[in-house]
Amino acid sequence: MTQKLSPDSVDSSQQDDRLWNEYYPKLQRYCRFLAQSSWDGDDIANETYLKALKYHPQQMSSALLNKIAYHHWVDLLRKRKNETIEADFDQPIHEVTKQLDEMTHAVELLLKQFTPKQAVIFMLKEAFQYQLKEIADLLRTTEMAVKASLHRAKKRLEKDDQAFSVESFWDEVEKEQLTDIFYEALKNQDPTVLIQSIPSITSIKEVPKIISRNFQSGHSSTPSSTLCMAA
Repeated sequence: MTQKLSPDSVDSSQQDDRLWNEYYPKLQRYCRFLAQSSWDGDDIANETYLKALKYHPQQMSSALLNKIAYHHWVDLLRKRKNETIEADFDQPIHEVTKQLDEMTHAVELLLKQFTPKQAVIFMLKEAFQYQLKEIADLLRTTEMAVKASLHRAKKRLEKDDQAFSVESFWDEVEKEQLTDIFYEALKNQDPTVLIQSIPSITSIKEVPKIISRNFQSGHSSTPSSTLCMAA
């Protein structure tokens, strides 16, 4: 098993304190999500971080680290399967990697194509089957406004519109925050964490009221699959 790292265990000539402090906690959360295990997740995060040291600090981003971690995890799954006569996985490896790939694609799609409000609306509507009226209540806006926002979002997907950039709508801190929230909501197939975070997302502006729902009834589709199908 890989030896656990700490900032002091990395050669100071290679160690970028800002990189460690800014990116490693997010990378660690993502890797624990991938592995569904704190121990394996920390190992993947450590290996990913070591691989990332070869990149120039200006190249570094959470997206790059997540990509390195994802491919390392896929390679690890394949290695374990090859070394084990009877693979001890609940699902075939191709199904596991397919789900992870779909989930990663879904989150990247939300961040790249939509404004923060559109991303939240699209997630609630397409992944968790919320009604327009319910979403409007959560965002303290009108049903018509939600419908219009959803329509614009879908049009952007259909046309794959690259002319209009949404970067100016995103705050980097909130973007990182929503990335973690989207992953957690999709992983747990439960939008509670997303709903509870809405008041802290300043780019959405409106203060919502929480709607309690029975998430088990009438929600049989997998969120990540639903988002990818919609895309």
